[in-house]
Amino acid sequence: MNWLRFIFIAALLVIFVVSTITALFGAGEMLNALFRTYVFRVETCEYRPPKIITRVPETKEIETVEEPERECKIDYNRFKEDISDGLAMFIIAAPLALVFFIKTRKFIYES
Repeated sequence: MNWLRFIFIAALLVIFVVSTITALFGAGEMLNALFRTYVFRVETCEYRPPKIITRVPETKEIETVEEPERECKIDYNRFKEDISDGLAMFIIAAPLALVFFIKTRKFIYES
């Protein structure tokens, strides 16, 4: 009977640790997105393909390659995705961690 209780407490502790780490990663992802977008104003750059002028054999025109156009802007849609992902992980994992912490303490101190 003691072994069964020990295995049950160990399983509760493992679930508690995993859910706590998941909640921390979710909160970290949210903070990362907030800092990246609103504090440091990190821009996402998109490159457009360059225009190439091909060589025409009759005129002996040399190939010219223009610089690719670069458009940089803050990607608010990506920010919203990161926030929703982090918030979802945190909302699911934080209460789970709290419940398993309370259950584990209750089983440990009842003996």
